[in-house]
Amino acid sequence: MADILFDGLPVLDLLEIAPSTSVVAQITQRDQSSISRIYRQVSRRLGLEFRKHTDGRYRASANQVLLEGLRRSWQWLRLQASPAEPRWLACGHAGQVHAALQPTLVQHCSHPQQIEALLLERVLDLAVLTLPEAVAPRSDGELVEIPLLRHAGGVDRIAVRRDLQDQPALQALIEALQRQAQQHLRQHPEQEWLG
Repeated sequence: MADILFDGLPVLDLLEIAPSTSVVAQITQRDQSSISRIYRQVSRRLGLEFRKHTDGRYRASANQVLLEGLRRSWQWLRLQASPAEPRWLACGHAGQVHAALQPTLVQHCSHPQQIEALLLERVLDLAVLTLPEAVAPRSDGELVEIPLLRHAGGVDRIAVRRDLQDQPALQALIEALQRQAQQHLRQHPEQEWLG
C-alpha cells in the first residue's frame, strides 16, 4: 500500500482536478491501474467513499473532516518543502500566457466555480483564471482575486485563499506570474496590465 499522505492523497487530489485515471497516470508517470488501485485503497482505508459521480467528477462522499485535515497537512508540506511545490493551474487565456511556468496542470481546467471549490478545499494552492470583465474581483470571503491582464476575452486574475496570500512560496509564484504577464504584454500591447 502506498503512503496515504505522500502517494495516496496526491492521487485523490489530482483526480479531482483532472477527473480521469489516465490523465492522472500521465501526470504522475504511473500506469492507470496503479492510479485506480491507489485511490480505491486510500478511499477504503480512510472510509472516504471516494469515487466518480454522475457529473463525471471524482470526490469523497464521507469522512470529510478527516480529508480536510489531511489536505491541510499536505498543503503545508508542499508549501514548506525545499524547494516549495505549490499546486496551481492557469485556465483560458491565462493558460496560454503562463504555460511555460506550469505545464502539467494547465490543460486540466474546469468551470471557474469548480476551481474555486478546489482552492477552498486546499486541493489547489493558486489558480489563474480568465473571467468575464463584468465579474467583479473577489475581495471578501475566503478567496482573494488579484487582477493581472485585461484582453478581448476578459480579465486574467490570480485566485488564492486569503489565509495563504502572504505565504512565501505563493508570494514568489505570484511575482513570477506577474513577470510572465508583463513579458506577454511586450508582445501584445493591445492588452492592458492590471497588476
